[in-house]
Amino acid sequence: MSDTSEALRQSEERYRTLFEQAPVGVFLYDRDLRLTAWNARFAQLLQTTPERLADLDMHALRDRTVLPAIERALLGESSSYEGRYQATTSDTVVWISMRLCPLRGANGVVLGGMGVVEDLTERNRALSALRESEQRHALYVKRSPLGVIVWNTRFEVLEWNPSATRIFGYTEEEAIGKREPGFIVPESAWPFVRALWEGLLRQTAVERSRNDNRCKDGRIICGEWSAAPLVDAQGEVIGVAALVEDVTEKQAAEEALKRSEARFRALIERAPDAIGVVRQGRWIYANPALVAYLGYERAGEFIGRLARDSVHPDDRITQEDHHAEIERGTALSPHEYRLIRRDGSIVHAEVVSLLVDYDGAPAILGIARDLTERKQMQARLVQAERMAAVGTLAAGVAHEINSPLAYVLTQLTVATGEALPTLKQRTFALEHAADLAPGELTQRLVELEAAIDGAREAAERMRSIVRDLRTFSRADDGEIGPTDVRRVLDTSLNMVFGEIRHRARLVKQYDDVPLVDANEARLGQVFVNLLVNAAQALPEGNAAANLIRLRTYVGEAGRVVVEVMDSGPGIPDDVKAKIFDPFFTTKPAGVGTGLGLWICQGIVTRLGGTIDLASRPGETIFRVVLPPGAAASKPLEGARALRADEPNLAQKPAMKPKPPEAKPRRGRVLVIDDEAPLANALKMFLADEHDVVVSTSGRDALALLEKDPSFDAILCDLMMPDVTGVDVHEALRERAPDVAARLVFVTGGAFTPRMRAFLEEVRNPQLEKPFDLPKLRALLRQLVSAR
Repeated sequence: MSDTSEALRQSEERYRTLFEQAPVGVFLYDRDLRLTAWNARFAQLLQTTPERLADLDMHALRDRTVLPAIERALLGESSSYEGRYQATTSDTVVWISMRLCPLRGANGVVLGGMGVVEDLTERNRALSALRESEQRHALYVKRSPLGVIVWNTRFEVLEWNPSATRIFGYTEEEAIGKREPGFIVPESAWPFVRALWEGLLRQTAVERSRNDNRCKDGRIICGEWSAAPLVDAQGEVIGVAALVEDVTEKQAAEEALKRSEARFRALIERAPDAIGVVRQGRWIYANPALVAYLGYERAGEFIGRLARDSVHPDDRITQEDHHAEIERGTALSPHEYRLIRRDGSIVHAEVVSLLVDYDGAPAILGIARDLTERKQMQARLVQAERMAAVGTLAAGVAHEINSPLAYVLTQLTVATGEALPTLKQRTFALEHAADLAPGELTQRLVELEAAIDGAREAAERMRSIVRDLRTFSRADDGEIGPTDVRRVLDTSLNMVFGEIRHRARLVKQYDDVPLVDANEARLGQVFVNLLVNAAQALPEGNAAANLIRLRTYVGEAGRVVVEVMDSGPGIPDDVKAKIFDPFFTTKPAGVGTGLGLWICQGIVTRLGGTIDLASRPGETIFRVVLPPGAAASKPLEGARALRADEPNLAQKPAMKPKPPEAKPRRGRVLVIDDEAPLANALKMFLADEHDVVVSTSGRDALALLEKDPSFDAILCDLMMPDVTGVDVHEALRERAPDVAARLVFVTGGAFTPRMRAFLEEVRNPQLEKPFDLPKLRALLRQLVSAR
């Protein structure tokens, strides 16, 4: 009898410990709807105190939407509630999932009820964030362990991720276009599902539910669904997105837990969360989820080992302090730890620890929930927002610099092409007339001409930098097209050359390579990261002894290979294994986030390529391998990747004047630009070949063209404050299409969606600021001769 009593006491004590330390809120109430017991998590969830909860009469709840479910348990039925809840004993508002069941006496009579409450606030916020960004949605859909399905308003499948295939057996091709009911919703579940569907289309709430589903092989499973309506910019529902998990086994485990504490071991064996037991600092039990989570095949591989060896070194002291407090009887809230898997990789986990009686002796039971994917999603969100902000800033800077820069380059060209030669001729005549020392003033003019040439060269370098800024500002446009990796590599080099020049000599070995299908800005992001890493691996102040080598060549199967090599100290073997892991960095705080190479790997992988490294003391090589593009029939000829008119900071082009060309027929040109200095500079530059009229307002230019439409060519700025170049084109296309055809659009950077779309569609010639002046002359001659 004493053994039975002791077993009963241990069982009750185990139940009480689980009740008090459970990671979800649990409460009990009697038939009079008075709260009789609750655990610490329940009070924490409602942000209240035990004194306020004591003997609470639930008839007086502030939010009575939960009462029907609570009262139904007193009728002997299991019930549930999910939705928004306003607490009575505090001002807290949370989204909750509440499951309720009756509590019966030995004679089967209902004595009260028990409720289990889970906070869904964070999950609902995640669903909201999912709707806000298509890019984040795509990343999550492909990698989510949950099934992700999107329907249109006719209940037809639009999206179907790999996890949905795993759950239901249908491939994406088989699922797209299928309509309910009759696909994965059996007829028996259709009335329930239809009611939820209609509520979603009315945007009444985010719905979470469980219902039967049918798989491809005919099996009926229990699916747990979290769904939300998708709305457009006008707030109209355009579809529904849902997350689904096969909880058939999970539901069976939950029912087993309600029936009997004797099945405690069976429950934790099936639990989806990782659960382990530690005594005297060593593992004594691990459930299958924990075994898989830590990357082992069997629990016996690490049972008996020190638990601290599974914790990141920087978190071990915190973990041991927490265990010491738990052993003294202190109840602790969940804590985050970084855990080390068998292969050395790091995972982030939220761990709830509590003191239990395990096999007759005190031990610490830990329940771990994987936070790794959430951390990675947060990192992607931050990185995406940061890149978007940098892109917008770069586009804005490029646009603001381009107009004054175009003015400077135009004036310098006018000075060296017309004003200085004329001035030198007149100076020589004055010297001769005044009997001055021959060549004295002329020599001064030669020196002035050299200074102006130097200024023009510096301005050309500025133009190259601005062009590269504009390239990187388009990182989020997602456009994939034929791309020359050498050009992208040189553009990236221009961006970071200031970081390299004081640290190392630069050697470029560019073999002929095919074009690849890529987004130029995204690929540039990879190369910039590798170049910066190479520079930072080298000490400053001894550039002659250090080397950075850039190499392109064709590898196996015609794949394009790009190598970035530095002569730094090399990367240790233990670091190599983790170099592409998220949040891993060897740089000091404030210098690196540990996300750069992880993001680079993601970009290259999505392009169908690979990135790896080889390292030894004195040589580290990062190698990017990409498949040849669909349009690449043969390697591009010539090692230079940049255009002939595009300066490269690492390899400056020579400034050589072009021979004079024969002047064509004199034409009439209208310049429309709100930057008056630039417009007047163009007038001065073009005056030797054309009669130029300047208008600094799109509105005034339209009025002028209505009176005098006879201009041979019209140079029109795209971005103007009153009437834009787009507006000018639309007005002329309606009333004078032949005049609209003579428009040449000039822009310092079209970084609004409207302007980008317009430039992609319009057939008129386009010029970027700062101008390629010879190209401008040639274009105007062509337009004038065509009239």
